[in-house]
Parts: sequence; C-alpha cells; structure tokens
Amino acid sequence: MIFSFLETFIAQLTCAQEEFSPDGPVAEQSLRDLIQAVHADTHEVACCRVVSHLATADGRPVEFANVRVEPVISEAAGHDKELQRMISSVIPGAVSAYGRDRPYGFAPPESVVVARDSGSKPFDLADPLSQRIERFMLLVRLLKPGTSESMLEVRGETHTVREFKPTVLRFRGAGPGFASPTQLAARVITLSSDDAGRVDGLGRLRAAAEQPRTGMLFTSFGMAIQKFVLSFHAYDWFEQIVDLATAFEAALSGKEKDDVTLRLKIRASTLLFTDLDPAEQIFRDVGVIYGLRSTLVHGGAMAEKTLLKEVRKISTVPDGLSDGESIAHAVERLRDLVRRSLLARICLAADENSLWPLDADAGVDAAMVDDRRRKALREAWRDTLTGIDAIHSVASSAPPTRGGQSTGDAAKRLTTALPAPW
Repeated sequence: MIFSFLETFIAQLTCAQEEFSPDGPVAEQSLRDLIQAVHADTHEVACCRVVSHLATADGRPVEFANVRVEPVISEAAGHDKELQRMISSVIPGAVSAYGRDRPYGFAPPESVVVARDSGSKPFDLADPLSQRIERFMLLVRLLKPGTSESMLEVRGETHTVREFKPTVLRFRGAGPGFASPTQLAARVITLSSDDAGRVDGLGRLRAAAEQPRTGMLFTSFGMAIQKFVLSFHAYDWFEQIVDLATAFEAALSGKEKDDVTLRLKIRASTLLFTDLDPAEQIFRDVGVIYGLRSTLVHGGAMAEKTLLKEVRKISTVPDGLSDGESIAHAVERLRDLVRRSLLARICLAADENSLWPLDADAGVDAAMVDDRRRKALREAWRDTLTGIDAIHSVASSAPPTRGGQSTGDAAKRLTTALPAPW
C-alpha cells in the first residue's frame, strides 16, 4: 500500500508539473487517500474487459444487473488513448499493468464491460468478477448472434492507494482485428436498455435448466457451452469448426453414438427451422459441415479446391466471396446453429414440463417423427423465449459482413471506415 501511495504521489506531481512540497495540494490529497485506504474496512475491485464488435444502440453506456457496458467512441487515430482513458477512470493507474508489452487491438465497434464488487479481501474479488463478465457475455452471445471476442481484461482496485497492483489478462486465440484469421466475417452485437430484462430472463432459465448433478466431473451440456465459448478464442478457422461441431454434437446428439450425423441433421432441422431457414436447408448444411469436421478431427487430408467446393455448398455462403470470407461464413453458419441449439435445450429443460431435460434424451427421436409431439417441442422453446421478450433470438442471423465492418446504424456511428487489407 505504501508503494502505491508513493507511486501515485510522484505520478500526480508529474502530471500537475509541480515541485515537491510536503504541504502542497498534491501531497495533501495523496495523504488523504492513504489515510482513507488504511482505515477502510472494505476495498472496491473492478474488472474492465475490452470486447470487440459490441455496441450500444444510442452510443451511451447501458446498465445491466451486475455489469455496465460502455462503448468506445473515438476516431481510429485516438482509439487507444480513449480506451485507456476509459479503463483508467475505473482503475487508477491501469496502464501500469501492461509493463513493456502493451496490448493493442482494433476491431470496432468496441465496448468496455465493467464489473465491480467490494470486500475485505480485494485479492479474492478479481476472479469472481471476471467470471461474472464471462457469464454475461455467454448470455448475450446466446441471445444475439455475433462475433464479439474478449480482447483483454484489466483487474484492479478502484482507489488510487491500493493493496495490489492492476493486472492484465490476455485471452487465448488469434484475437479480433483486421487480417485476423478468425475475423474475416463480422457480426456486431448491439445492446440497449431493453436487453437487460432479456439477459436476466435467460440467466434464470439457464439456472433452472442446469440442475446440480452430484459426482459429475462434466456434463454434455456443460461441454457444449464450453466449446461454444472457445470458438470465440480460436487461433484459426479449423479450430473454430472443431469446437463448434463438438458443441453442436454435445447439445443435440444425446447418448446414442450410432448415426450421429443423421440424428443431428434430423434434430436440428426439426427444432430450429424458420420461414427464412427451412428444414431442408438446415439438414443439408449440417451434412456438409459435419463432413468437414470429420476430416479435420480424424486427421484426414483435403485439397484446398475440395475444401472451397464443399464450403460453397452451404446455403449462407454468398457467391463471389474470397476464399477466406467463404470459410468464415461457413464458421458463422455453424456458430449460429449451435447458438440456437443451446437456446432450445435451455428452454426445453427449464420448462415446467421439462420436455427435454439436459441429462436425458429418451423419447426425443420418437417425438421427432410424431407430428403433434414434434410441433409441441418446437413451440415450447419458442414460447419460453417469448416469455422473456426474446423471440427474435429464434431466427437465423443476418449474413455477416466483412471483418470489422457492419451495416447496422449503431455500428456506423461508432466505427471509422478503413480499407480492408485482403
């Protein structure tokens, strides 16, 4: 604590361009801060996570139940300065966390997701706060299709005189930004105050669906969630496909391991189809994607020409795209199918009748071939989402745009157009 007091005192003297004086205004303020910190019974800690492709509808901060989303609004030239100003306004001296390896990324529109808590042991608060942000991001990604990736996270106390120095967390993966191998297609998530109730509602549904299972090391649904999250922290497109395919299988395939691909195609096309995404289209796309997944997982070989030919069979891959963008659209197609599958499983398990519990799938295939029961399954999870005003999450997502760009009005306000390097 004494070291942070001296560090802050010297920094404030430098910024104020004042000579040292024991009774000067900077010294007096620093001493007051030290006394306040010494006598405090609790200390506030914050986590500030920088997230790509995340905006708010009106460009203003949005408050959720236990986090705050603050959009980064700046021209490209002043982006880093504005970002550091925002983080430092929450965690004084945050830039000291970087050392000589200062992280940098640029994937607009970006936002800073902030979580705070207070306690007598500030060291013990950082990890729970980070997990709080992670849970929030999961719920947002399930409700709204997007390519929002966690870029970095700064953790520290919100007081100038502190018990521990700010730290920075860098996330695995290639990371977002121009020329990123995992960001050649982009979907911007736009949040508003209306989404607060939807996020809370989905959180309650998930809690109701995921009943504790004593003695279980992991569950199929837990693995599906984990692999879905990992797809936002991948190093390349093939890693994304393997993670998402594993999530898809864990969410929908059930315990039987025979004819997994056929079961996935039938279950996905039955549960997820909409007017704009018909069952036949889902059936075919899952077959193509799982052919690619099998080759990757089992160490097979595939020529580039063959890969691109297969990728361009997927219904959501437009004609005329570059090779990299075509593959990125295929990844986003699978990610959207996984997103909707996870939503369906949560809603069906949280329903009071529990039409499809997370830990069982007995009778599900029989229901899929019965018109009445099939319709009941499909309508049940849609009705549950309607109950939290999130029926829009059922629909397949709009086609992604080129990495780092968006056609949304909010994104247009928050980004500075730059030429894409590919």
